[in-house]
Amino acid sequence: MKKKLIASLLLIAVAVSLFAGCAKTPKADPRIKEALDGKKVLFVGSSATYYGGCVTPIDTDEANFSNDFSKRVNDTGFFYQLCRANGAEVNVVDWTFGGHGVTALLGTEPCAVRPPCEGTTPNGHLAYLTDRKYDYVIIEASYHGSAIEDSVENFKKYIKIFRDENPDVKIYYAVPHIVYARNWPNWRIKLLSTLEKELDITILDWGTMVEDIINGKVQVPGAKESYNKSSFVVSKDPEDGYHQNILSGYLTALMAFSAITGVDAVGQPYDFCYSKDNANYPVSTRFLTEYYKESYYRYDNKETPDVNERKTNFIEVFNSEADMKGLQSLVNTYLADDTNAWEKYVTE
Repeated sequence: MKKKLIASLLLIAVAVSLFAGCAKTPKADPRIKEALDGKKVLFVGSSATYYGGCVTPIDTDEANFSNDFSKRVNDTGFFYQLCRANGAEVNVVDWTFGGHGVTALLGTEPCAVRPPCEGTTPNGHLAYLTDRKYDYVIIEASYHGSAIEDSVENFKKYIKIFRDENPDVKIYYAVPHIVYARNWPNWRIKLLSTLEKELDITILDWGTMVEDIINGKVQVPGAKESYNKSSFVVSKDPEDGYHQNILSGYLTALMAFSAITGVDAVGQPYDFCYSKDNANYPVSTRFLTEYYKESYYRYDNKETPDVNERKTNFIEVFNSEADMKGLQSLVNTYLADDTNAWEKYVTE
């Protein structure tokens, strides 16, 4: 039902956008302010969310394990920038910790996921989430449970945390591409249907969208660029070829934004995602375009040290109006999809 509602809203928006052209500064849509202005949004997850800038790491990798709640409010990542560009001032809280599953972040057991957590979080990270009243909660759960049954029971507890504080809170489950990049078990994909049907959770399936593009199962409408894994995924070193890049980070933020507001993804701004220098750059400087390419694509096309010969083309995609419009239109398609695109990747 929720997907059909989103689909109806997006169809109306698409009809309008056909005459709009490329809009880096979109016309104010009253639905955006109504849905987001003055609201509180919580992102829960791991590096599979913050690596691409949807929300931003605090300062350093070490600091990103900090339980200091005051450092995690007022996040200015890509999701916030989308809201701000549309005239909505929103308080985004970043509850993402590298390598952590949702059980470690919203459970009450001691956390020993990484050395910074050992002995410092005897009651889990939830104890430090001192504000639990939100309008929207987006959960990216790359690491959780060991079976569908365990995960569903855990998710019931997590949802209760937020619905006890605000019965009207909207819960979203963001499917990261890392599920495919690391070839995790089938049950993690099968879980999505169960969450959607039994727990009234909306699925934000940007991960399957990216996997479909990489595998050629879907074409980017009007694309000028050719796409490969490095278009969306970093190639930092021999071990890290699975984290999302800036382009994927934008798609994550855009899908969440469009799902919450019901507005068309086509024509939404993205100029805040890339910059050659830090002059007026609104996001953490670790996401500066050239710096990001040099830092996170060191192993891309490793036969040559020339950064200009690396396979990634995310910068070219950002600079192509046609490609960005095509990707935005696919965000609409996957949000409105009632066929559950992820199911084609389930094998028995």
